[in-house]
Formats: sequence, structure tokens, C-alpha cells
Amino acid sequence: MKFRIIFRGMLTLAFLWGLVYAVAIGAMLITYYVGDITLVSKTFSIVLLPIIIAIAIIFIQFLISPWLLDLSFRWLHKMTWIDPMQLPPHLAQFISDQSQLQELSIKKVGMIHDQNPTALTYGRLKKNARLVLSDGIINLLTPEEQIAVVGHELGHIAHRDFLFMTIAAAVPMILYTFYIFSRGFMRAGLLSGGDDNKAAAGIAAAAIVTMVVSYLFYIISQFLVMFLSRVREYYADRFSGQETRNPAALSTALVKIAYGMVQSQAQYAQTMNDKKVDRRVRTRAYRRYGFTNATRSLNIFDINAAKGLVMTAYAQSQVGDIDPEMVVKAAAWDLESPWGGFLELQSTHPLAAKRLLALDDLAEEMNMKRAFPDLGADQIRESLWDEFLIDLFLMYIAPALVFILPGIIAIFYAFGLPGFTSSWMWIGVGSGFALAALLWVWRTRIKFPRLGEELPLISIMGAVTDVSDDGYAEASPFRGKPIQLQGTIIGRGQPGYYFSEDVVLQDPSGIITLDYNPLFGFMRWITALFRVDRLIGSQVTIEGWYRRTPRPVVMIKRMYTLDGDTKFSSNKNIFSWIIAGVLFIAAIVCIFYGFPIS
Repeated sequence: MKFRIIFRGMLTLAFLWGLVYAVAIGAMLITYYVGDITLVSKTFSIVLLPIIIAIAIIFIQFLISPWLLDLSFRWLHKMTWIDPMQLPPHLAQFISDQSQLQELSIKKVGMIHDQNPTALTYGRLKKNARLVLSDGIINLLTPEEQIAVVGHELGHIAHRDFLFMTIAAAVPMILYTFYIFSRGFMRAGLLSGGDDNKAAAGIAAAAIVTMVVSYLFYIISQFLVMFLSRVREYYADRFSGQETRNPAALSTALVKIAYGMVQSQAQYAQTMNDKKVDRRVRTRAYRRYGFTNATRSLNIFDINAAKGLVMTAYAQSQVGDIDPEMVVKAAAWDLESPWGGFLELQSTHPLAAKRLLALDDLAEEMNMKRAFPDLGADQIRESLWDEFLIDLFLMYIAPALVFILPGIIAIFYAFGLPGFTSSWMWIGVGSGFALAALLWVWRTRIKFPRLGEELPLISIMGAVTDVSDDGYAEASPFRGKPIQLQGTIIGRGQPGYYFSEDVVLQDPSGIITLDYNPLFGFMRWITALFRVDRLIGSQVTIEGWYRRTPRPVVMIKRMYTLDGDTKFSSNKNIFSWIIAGVLFIAAIVCIFYGFPIS
């Protein structure tokens, strides 16, 4: 397993730099074949300058970023530096032992005096890396879990992940700089004239191909860098499990940290929306939240990739025990829905459930007890692949067919195909609109299924952990599932942002974001500015559509206070039906126009 992780990392890094090599050599070969050998030296500037500029920027960032993060943490989080020996004895001893074994130099530890559980490292090399912990880590976790978390962070240092990821991150910047430079050379080549037309054509051809290919490779490289980051997280998890001889401790620590982050966000939302709190306190809290969100890729846990698991897995913090069965059910969507893997492609951290599964596999390798024995076993009996493929089709392809189907018929007519008269063209366009309308009706029925008269009341925990057939596990970023919730509005969807029309609902089992999508976009602003503040603190009933990503969300259809007053409703589903109706009308008009009138 360890060899496989290392091999994946090295192969990904080699492939990343292979993209740069392909673009550079390709540009010069095109110039040679279109122009002549003398143009290769001229085109070399397209290749050499972007590499020099990008590497210079990356190198400067590599040098100064630790100092900038030092200043940011001290200013926004009031971080203080302490000697490692001032930590609790078990942590001080573990850091000392690992420093000798791994040839590390941890001379100081940053302490953030905040109950939001945070653990991260940053720096340049093994000899000058920074380790940062928060009070939340010390207060929330057991001593074994604290050691496991510190072990994960020391794993990043021991594996030289700062240097490794810096080398990888240089590739997207180089490729994007290729794109910018080649675009300029393309314009210069196309505008050139005179006796050097052959040279201009060679440079322009090389620049055009380089521009297109480098931008495509730039997009690919970004996904590869995120994949590499996820691999390094697995590698650090494995380091912690092996060095502590306790993979289960990191598993339970991850669940507790994620839950603590969710609770911290809930408290932050309440602080930001409590007008009795001093404005300066809210301003500082807002700055800390923004900085924490911006640096979440450095943290041991990316909360955006784990909310579905942690909102329910550790719902009763007062109990202090983790229910393995609830963790397994909450993790089912991440592990078994194809959407989980699809959305993970855009994250720097693996999905929480996959990390827990990998740690359990490590425990089994070490002949130790698994923390969550049923994790990885099929919980959702029905395969979700058919829903996934339908969702992809309706989400990305069906909207394009609204224009493509009628357009194809019009193109046939424009090229004068035999027997394709004007009447047949109109009938064909109308048929295309009719088919597009049927697809749009199907799309609307999947996205906004009918809300029944007797919609059952369910808890947030119940929705996220549901693994029944045709249940909430089928929900996706596109596919809605009817739901009714009751709870208290505790703040805005983006705490502290006064133009956030979304709100956060809390019930005894957890918290969830409520997405408000009015028929007209300007209503978002009106709702955010004049209606959301009055809702905060209210107990409400919500009817709408539950959707699932790693971050579960409910799209509001209707919201009531407990006295029965309607606070506001969303008519986005009506707009979708209007589009379907317009397409049907267009189909009827075109078809009737195509029939000759005798």
C-alpha cells in the first residue's frame, strides 16, 4: 500500500511535467515544419520565457509564503509561539521522538486560542517547518487522538510535501503562462507581413497550437495537482497510523475534528447575526472565518468535503462517544454514489469516508481492530449508477439539446439537401423543439419532484443517513428529493456576508444550509437585505428538495414560522415549467407553419 501511494505520487508528478515538455517541444516542431530551422530559435522565446517567469514566481512564493502565513495567523488568529516542551507531555514526547527519527526540527509550535479544532503545517523544508494547533484540538480530542493528529502533520513534514506540492503547483502556472505568451505571439505573427511571411506563418501556427493545447493542459494539470494533494493526505494518514501504532485514533479524531468545525461554524453564524455582539468582535470573527476558509487546504481536514458525514456522525457532542453505525450510514453516499468520486476530483482532500476506510485497511494490515468494521460494506442496496448517468445527461447535455436539435435541422436545410424543402425544414425544427421540450419536462420532474400533500417530517440526521431504496441516498447536486424539516434559523448561509440570501437551519441532530432560489434573481438581494435578519432565531418548517454533495443542502420551496405565517417561497420550479411550455409552443408554431395551406 505504501509503495502504491508513493508510485502514484511520483507518476503524477512526472506526468505533470510531461505536459510542459509536450507543449515546449510541440511548439518548436510546428515552427520547424511550417517555417524553417532559423525560426526555432525565435520560437524558443515562447517556450523559455513562460518557464522562467513562472518558476521565478513560484520560487519567490516558496521563499516568502511561510513568513506571510506567520503574519496572517498572528494577526487574524492571535497565534502565539510556544516551545514544543510546553505542550502536554504526551505530545512533547512524541514530537521529540519523531524529530530524532525523521530528522525534523520543530523548534516552535503555533497555538491558536480558538475552540475551532485546527491542525496544520506549512514551511519550506524539514528543518524549518511550522506546526500549528488550536485549543480546540487539545480540548476536544483524547491524548491518543491528539498524538494521531500531530502524527499526520509531522507526516507532511517528513515526506517534504511543501517542496513536493510546490514543484507540482508550478506546472499549472507554467502552462497558463504559455497560454498568455502564445496568445501574444499569435497576434504578432498574424499581423506580421512583408518579406518574412513564412516566418510569421510559422510563429503564428506554433502560437495557435501552443495556445489551445497549453490551456487544455492547464485545466488537466489543475485536476492532477488536486489528485496529488489527495494522495499526499493518504500518505500522511498512513504515516500517523504506522508511527503511533494506532490508526483508529486518527479515524475517531477526524470525525471529532469535522464535527467540531461544524459546531464552530454554527457558533460563528450566531455571533455574526447577534446584533448585541460588539461590531469590532464581529469584524474580527469575519476576518478569521475568511482566512480559515482560504487556508483550509492546509488543514488536516477540508470541512467542505465532509459535511455530509460529520453533521450526523457526532451529532450529540455532550455524549462524547462516536456511534460507528451512524458513521457508516453517513459515509454511504460518499463511498457508494458515483457523484462522490466525481465531486472529489475538485477537492484537495479525499472524502472523509475514504480516509476512514483507508485507515481501517491500514489497521487490518497491522493486525489491529478496525474503528468502523462495517465501513466499505454495501449500505445502499440499489446501485446509484443509473441515476448518476441520467443526472449527468439532464444536467449537462439536455440544456444544449434545446438549441442543437432545431439547429441541426436548420443546417440540413441551409446546405440544400435533396427534398429538404422549406416546409420540411419548419416541421423538422418544430420536431426538434418538441423533443427538447419533452427532455425539459423530464429534467424538471427529476430536479423538482412533486411535493406531496402529506410530506413526512424528517430530521437532518435522518436524511443524511438514509440508505433505503428510493430514499435520500439517491439525491445528487441535480436530483432533488422531497423533504420537510423543522428547526431554528441560526444564521446566513455565508456568515457575515449581508448579501447572502441563504440561511442555516439547525435541529437537534445537526445543521444544514437552506438554498433560496427565487423566480427572479433580483429577489435574492431584497431577501438578503430586508428579510433574512428577521428570520434569524425563528423556529420554522421547511418544505423543499434535499440535494446532496459532500455538503448537503435543501432548496426551499416554502418556509413557515411555527405560527403558520409564510415567510417566503421559491418558484424556481415554476420557471423550469415555463421553459418547457415555451418550447412546446415553439414546436407547435413551427410545425403548423411548415404544413402547406391549400
